[in-house]
Amino acid sequence: MEEAAKWLIDSTERSRRVFGAEWGLRRLMDAALRVREAMLDEGRRTLERGAPWESTDEGVKIRLTPRGA
Repeated sequence: MEEAAKWLIDSTERSRRVFGAEWGLRRLMDAALRVREAMLDEGRRTLERGAPWESTDEGVKIRLTPRGA
């Protein structure tokens, strides 16, 4: 889970070159941080029950599935 959360933030950082304005990147990063927070809380609990989990916030979308599913 920690690795997926790190990947989400790293991936968002790599998007920096796409944005012409700093506010666009800041908005994307804020959304990624909200998704990361939900992933480490609600997402973790859902995966522990063996169910898939997904979240979307302002264009940031992540889908997690339990290993072996």
